[in-house]
Amino acid sequence: MARRMRVCVALTTFMILSSVGTFIPGTDGPVSLQTALEGGNAELPCDTIPESVHDELMLLVWYKDDVPIYSFDARINIEWSSAVFNISGRLSADIEKQPSKLLISSLTGDDQALYHCRVDFLLAPTRNIGVNLTVIVLPSQPFFLDEVGNKVENKIGPYHEGDTLVLSCLVIGGRPPPRISWYSGEDLVDASDGTSDIPGVRENELYLPLTRDNAQSLSCRASNNQLTPPVITTLQIELYLPAFNVSIYWVHGTLGDALQAGKPAVAKCIAHGSHPQPDVLWWLDHKHLTQHSNQSLDKTTRTAISFLELTPSVSDNGATLACIATNSAMTPGRDSKADVVVLNVTYSPIIEITRVGDGRPGEVVELDSLKLECETKANPPVVNYTWYFNNIEIMSNSIWGSSTNSPTLYIEEATRKHAGKYSCAAINAVGETRTEFINIIVNYPPECSQSGIVLVKETLKCNINALPAPDTYFWHIQSSGEDVQHLTTGSPLLPLTQISGGLLDVLDASCEAGNGIASQDKPCRKLFSLEQLRPPQPQQCDLAYEYEEFQMRCVPVENATHYEVSVWRMSTSNSSLVLERRRSMGFGVTQALAQGGGIPWLVRGPLGTLKIGDEAGASACNRYGCSRALLLRPTENLLHAAAGPWWKFLLEKDVGISVGATVLVVAFLASTAFLVRLIRRSRSKPPVPVIQVLQLDDVARDYLDTIGEHKVRASCSLRSCSSGYSDGSTETAPTVDRRRKPRTLWGWDQPPPDVTLTLHRESAV
Repeated sequence: MARRMRVCVALTTFMILSSVGTFIPGTDGPVSLQTALEGGNAELPCDTIPESVHDELMLLVWYKDDVPIYSFDARINIEWSSAVFNISGRLSADIEKQPSKLLISSLTGDDQALYHCRVDFLLAPTRNIGVNLTVIVLPSQPFFLDEVGNKVENKIGPYHEGDTLVLSCLVIGGRPPPRISWYSGEDLVDASDGTSDIPGVRENELYLPLTRDNAQSLSCRASNNQLTPPVITTLQIELYLPAFNVSIYWVHGTLGDALQAGKPAVAKCIAHGSHPQPDVLWWLDHKHLTQHSNQSLDKTTRTAISFLELTPSVSDNGATLACIATNSAMTPGRDSKADVVVLNVTYSPIIEITRVGDGRPGEVVELDSLKLECETKANPPVVNYTWYFNNIEIMSNSIWGSSTNSPTLYIEEATRKHAGKYSCAAINAVGETRTEFINIIVNYPPECSQSGIVLVKETLKCNINALPAPDTYFWHIQSSGEDVQHLTTGSPLLPLTQISGGLLDVLDASCEAGNGIASQDKPCRKLFSLEQLRPPQPQQCDLAYEYEEFQMRCVPVENATHYEVSVWRMSTSNSSLVLERRRSMGFGVTQALAQGGGIPWLVRGPLGTLKIGDEAGASACNRYGCSRALLLRPTENLLHAAAGPWWKFLLEKDVGISVGATVLVVAFLASTAFLVRLIRRSRSKPPVPVIQVLQLDDVARDYLDTIGEHKVRASCSLRSCSSGYSDGSTETAPTVDRRRKPRTLWGWDQPPPDVTLTLHRESAV
């Protein structure tokens, strides 16, 4: 009701009231219908022609609803019109034409009535002709009210596509009542009539779902006649629309529809129908492209254009290039339109060479099959393949077979000749590409090399040809008189120190290896003489008499771990020398040299006593045996010096026992006599003490001074007795001080922990 009151107020000033009179014509006169527009002109016809030539017009009168408004008296040729009706001279008549006409100009709504003319003739009876004039009053200009009753002019919105527009079109007045129609552009969208609660007002309420097709100018048309065009009021609808068509075109940089990797191309995107202007975005797969693009807009056609410069890569082949026109004014999901093209990027082959099969990629076991695959990625496809071995093209019908132009190189049984560097090349319409090489290693089981087993110093080395290198070596060692020893090592070297038991004379050694490929078919075997590992014969030795016994003194030699001294005595038949005794000389070579301090250290060995004709031997030894003995014969001077003074005879065992017993008996007798005499003296006065002075001569004094001292002469010097027998010359033999010295100075220390002194039963002479 409130809405209708507001409409009533708005239309009050536009109300026009009119009244219509009625006329009932004579029974003898016809009535015609005539329509005219308000403000226009009306011509009311009246037949004033007499029926006969002898008759004539006498009087013509026009009536409006039986009220005369015009007359013409032909008798006196005078016209009359009603002053009330003919205001401003809008009424006139045309008598000369037949039929005559009454012209009424500037018609108003009040001019609508039943007009009739009365014609009086001289002879004929009166004629009555009626004209029912309808004056059409045009309606007012349509205007719009929105759904809440607010007046809308020129433009409405914005709306989104799919929204429903609710709008009322109102028209005031109009006779006959107008019909109201809604048009979108030139398309009729609603023609239903509606009435309003306000008298004289026509209304048509529109419910219009908005689409792209009806979003052009919206017009309301009011029409109540066929004489004039409808009264139209137009309203612009602002409707947010996404682009309805997006298309991608290649401008240049393509060959057909194909791009080439690394070469730039320009794409054009056209988006139609978006309002307002869309944002045109480029996407490559899921990556937003922000560079090399620009955008322009044609507002008349609502067309947005964007260009993109694209340099495709190989990875872009098969990728989707999308142009998306997005209307930022719209809600997501209804705001965009896109076009997508799949890129066809051509490029030269991208290839990679691989070995097909189990195991490591670059290795194959001898006599197994070898299959190399040239994996290719190319657009357009590859038309030819070429294989290379060590940078030399592989030709057909060689050791690689006849199929050398395919993507697969197959060798049924690989040999060592097939080991090397392989590569392949592929060619297509764009270009040729060659792979990096792959190094193929042909593994084979261990086999004995030409040198076999060798002995280097004190280490056995097993020379094996194998690929990969062996990781396990199996040894079978047998020394003379020993059982076979089975040893396993992780290297080709076997130190002899790892072999238990004696290592004398001949060593039988064999070895075989394993590398995880296969077992060695035939082991390596060799016999070795260990004599070469024995130390050399000592060359710098001499004999000396020290500490009341004979000593063998030698300069240490290389590769000796201990030394032996021996005494050789003439047999009873005086035909050969016989080994009398043998013993160790003490320090090994390492200990001896370490204690030398830069001065040749003497390795000493006690010999005990020597007699005329005896010979002393010195041998250098290690675990592999002893060297030949170096024999030295004591000189006469050395034997004479070892004999000692005459009283030394008393110190011999048998003589000493006898002399000792005699001395004890004499001492017992003397002590008994002395005791008897002492007893006797105790009974008498003590005698007067007597002092006796003993006068010593020079010989006796010297003897007493030299008691306990012993001087001997060495058999020879180290230099003079470096080889052969001692010559015993007193000129070259230095004098040796035989005075007794502390035993700790010359005492034999325990051998060091790393030296084992082993007594051998015999030594060859």
